Amino acid sequence: MEAALYWSPISNIVFNAVLCFTALTLNGATIYALRKTPSVPKPLKALLLSLAVSDLGVGILVHPLFITRFALESRLQADLDTSFPTFDRVSFLVAFQFAYPSFFGVLSLSLDRFLAIHLHLRYQELVTYQRIVTAVISVWVLSGLITLIWLIPFHIAYVLLAIAIVVVSCFVVSGVLNSMIYATVRRHAHQIHSLQVQPTVQGNASNVTNASTLRKSTFMTIHIYVLFLVCYLPFVCTLGFISFYPGVAVLKAVKQYTVTLLLLNSSLNPLIYCWKLRGVRQTIMNTLVHAISSQN
Repeated sequence: MEAALYWSPISNIVFNAVLCFTALTLNGATIYALRKTPSVPKPLKALLLSLAVSDLGVGILVHPLFITRFALESRLQADLDTSFPTFDRVSFLVAFQFAYPSFFGVLSLSLDRFLAIHLHLRYQELVTYQRIVTAVISVWVLSGLITLIWLIPFHIAYVLLAIAIVVVSCFVVSGVLNSMIYATVRRHAHQIHSLQVQPTVQGNASNVTNASTLRKSTFMTIHIYVLFLVCYLPFVCTLGFISFYPGVAVLKAVKQYTVTLLLLNSSLNPLIYCWKLRGVRQTIMNTLVHAISSQN
């Protein structure tokens, strides 16, 4: 029964080692490609770079810490919160420091694309690159402050409740924004189709191109949100169950795998950028071709 509860922790450790490599390489390549791709609007590029940096931090710090954590728990057959409480706290603090920027980054990206499709020409006037950079810096500072809350000697239940309220609220707001984005994009798709079947008039071609580009970036945002929801929600739910039923052994075993699912998000996000942003994909391909040709 005990062996069944822990579901081969060695395979979990190996899988995290693979994810550590993919998070490093894919996000490193994405950061380079975003910086070298002029076709991506600067405000959108700043938001995507922030997400990629947080995902790169997961590969550099969070994955190694949790690989060590899983290995120690497997060897000791005990939770680190009682055996090594300092290491347990540090590993989760580092994870939260990179998880919160991803969390708020997804919300910021959803809000940005929502404004882009609803403000139209006023978007460039109101959503400037300087304001986006200020928002990104604020997100990282806010994430650091929320992470530090875990060090305050309040009762853990109050901390979990406060953070849970923030997390659920952001999940709901992001969900509402992405639902509205999807409905608007579908309506725009019908408008694009009607423009394409009409006789060519001045401005039609540019309107179709601009609408198509915006449509791709908004669908990218929706995919990022859905992926984030799939990867993060099981971990959040598991923490909630553990807070109410701390003595259930199966929940502690499940938590290890929900943590791995959460960290998997950092390796999958770059694939969405490459899939939805043709310029980023082309930059990475050109870099790979150049690197291979230089070796020959």
